[in-house]
Amino acid sequence: MRQPFYIAERPAEKSPAFSAGRFSRPPALPAHLAALRDRLRPAKSPGGFLPFNDPRVDTCLPGGGLPLGQLHETGVAGLGAETAVLSAAFIAALLARIAPARPVFWIAPSSDLHPPGLLPYGFDPDRLILVRPAKDADTLAAMEVALREGVAAAVVGEVGQFDRTASRRLQFACLRHGSTGFALRRWPHGNKTADREASVAVTRWHLTPMPSVKDGKEPGLPRWHVALTHARGGRPGEWIMEASDDATHPLRVVAALADHAPEPQRFRLAG
Repeated sequence: MRQPFYIAERPAEKSPAFSAGRFSRPPALPAHLAALRDRLRPAKSPGGFLPFNDPRVDTCLPGGGLPLGQLHETGVAGLGAETAVLSAAFIAALLARIAPARPVFWIAPSSDLHPPGLLPYGFDPDRLILVRPAKDADTLAAMEVALREGVAAAVVGEVGQFDRTASRRLQFACLRHGSTGFALRRWPHGNKTADREASVAVTRWHLTPMPSVKDGKEPGLPRWHVALTHARGGRPGEWIMEASDDATHPLRVVAALADHAPEPQRFRLAG
């Protein structure tokens, strides 16, 4: 019966043929491939929390910041749900401060991400490893594999359909090696459908564009209305945030908004 495997290399003292020079060692990897191998070597992420460095936000989040090594979800209103520009910018500003020595997998069926466009948000595009699956199911599968391997600081997946079962699998994968997951909700062709049930993401964010403040005659820094609609162990909140050129503080809160609607004014009939 033929062996189902073979020994590619064995120590010289156990292999006279090897010591006699009948077999040669495989050639050394080129420097760039060796660097990539070391870069993708699995490593346990430190976990913990990523603070926004603003108590108005951090007090709404469990542990005083965005929980690392867990799954998060972002969504955008209106046309932004097709382009995902707001979500990409928001996530890039967070990724800039998550294990900057580790790579980031960005998994999306669409090929319209422009990596240099993430530079203004403090993110180094050289960290990106782009994956192009065919559909949502493939995106979710690729996210799970990347998260379970533990080679990345974070994994971003652009996905439309996102049910509870899929999100639970991704959350377990995040917890396995400490990589942080971001489900970026996107419908490139406008075929948006409502979810039957909420995901198990630890936090869920909803973004809306806001007008920037002009700097003289030039456009100002990008601004968003950011709503934290769910935070496990925390509480919802809403803020106006602005992109910052400060590498240690790429998101800045411009104003805090009320977490609830004002009570209706009551009138008493005269007479």
